[in-house]
Amino acid sequence: MLVVQYSTSTYGAEAMFSVAVKGYGIVIWDGDGEWRTFGATDSLNATLAARVEGALDGVPLLAGEHDVREALLAISGAGLLSADCQHGLGECEGETSGA
Repeated sequence: MLVVQYSTSTYGAEAMFSVAVKGYGIVIWDGDGEWRTFGATDSLNATLAARVEGALDGVPLLAGEHDVREALLAISGAGLLSADCQHGLGECEGETSGA
């Protein structure tokens, strides 16, 4: 069963990104400053949502996407899954063009 939780916040994010938290699930931060969690069970989803809320407690309300991303990546077991960018193919840091 996939459990989804939506939350509205007042943070000013600019781009969508997703973070996986090992053993809990996935957090998606959208470009409008809202986040949602995906967990395998209600219990894991609730725990993940609480961890996200705790991580965002220290982030100023008008913080940018970078600050929000850093706060979420500071959650134990978190890793970046994907992120939107405005770069061309091969222009993002650490990306190869494949050519």
